[in-house]
Amino acid sequence: MKNKLYILGIFINIALKAQVGINTTSPQKMLDVNGDLNIRKELRVEGTDLIKGNSGSMGQLYKVKTVLPNQILTDSWKTVQIAKGTGSLSLFYLNTVKDTEGVEFDKNNLAAQYVLNESFTAPNPNNDSTKKNWAWIKNAKDVFTVTKSDNKSKAILSLQTVVQITANTTSSASFACGIFVSKDGGLEQLKAVRNDVVRGPSGAYKVYNLNVTLDELSPGIYTVRAACANRNLNLTSVPSTKLGIGKAMDQISLSNDMAQTTLTTSVLQTY
Repeated sequence: MKNKLYILGIFINIALKAQVGINTTSPQKMLDVNGDLNIRKELRVEGTDLIKGNSGSMGQLYKVKTVLPNQILTDSWKTVQIAKGTGSLSLFYLNTVKDTEGVEFDKNNLAAQYVLNESFTAPNPNNDSTKKNWAWIKNAKDVFTVTKSDNKSKAILSLQTVVQITANTTSSASFACGIFVSKDGGLEQLKAVRNDVVRGPSGAYKVYNLNVTLDELSPGIYTVRAACANRNLNLTSVPSTKLGIGKAMDQISLSNDMAQTTLTTSVLQTY
C-alpha cells in the first residue's frame, strides 16, 4: 500500500510540473492557450513565490523582451507615448540644467542692436565699449538630438535667472541675455535675445525670463547655451555700479542659490 501511494505521488508531481495546453495537444510553454483569452480581473507580472506581481496601471502596455546574454524572456508593464494622430508631436526630450556661478560686470559696454543668427562674440579685450561683450553662463548648457527628417521637430528653450546691482546710491544697469544654438559642432548662433534694466537702491534685483521655440529642426546634434552682456551701467556713484547676472552681488538679500540660472530644453518630434 505504501509503494502504491509513493508511485501515485510521483505521477501527481510530474503532472503538476507538466506543460498545460488549452485547445492544443502540444503545448509550447507552461500554459499554452490556442484561442482567445478573456481576463476579468488582474494580470500580474514579475512576481515570485513570495512576492505578488505587478498589475500595472491605466494606459500601460504589456511588454515581453529578451534579456541578453542568456536569451531569457521577461515580461513587464511599460508606459508608451502614443501620438493623438498622424503627424502630431510627442515629447522626446525634457531636461533642465542650472548654474550658480553667474557673471559679473563693472563697466559699460556697447548698447547696440543684436541680430538673430549672428555668431557668438567672445568677451572683448579690455571690455572695449565699442564691441559686444557676450559672456557665457558657464553651466547653462545642454545637448539634444533630433532624429526625425520630416522638418517638423521643435525645441522649446526657456531661460530664467536673477539680475542684481550694487552701488553707493540709487542706481541702474541695463543688460541683455541670449540663447545660442550650434548644430553638429558648428558656430553658436543667437536664437533669442532680450534686453532689460534693473533700477533701485543697492541690492535691487529682478527675475529675468527668456523663451523661444525653434521650428523645422533638421536631424543632428544641437548644443544650447546661455550668455549675457552688460550695456549701460551708472558709473557716477563711488563705488560705481556693479551688475551680477545669475550671481548674488549683495549676500544680505540674495544667495547664489536664490540667484541661480536655469535653462530648460524640451524637444518635440513626430511619433
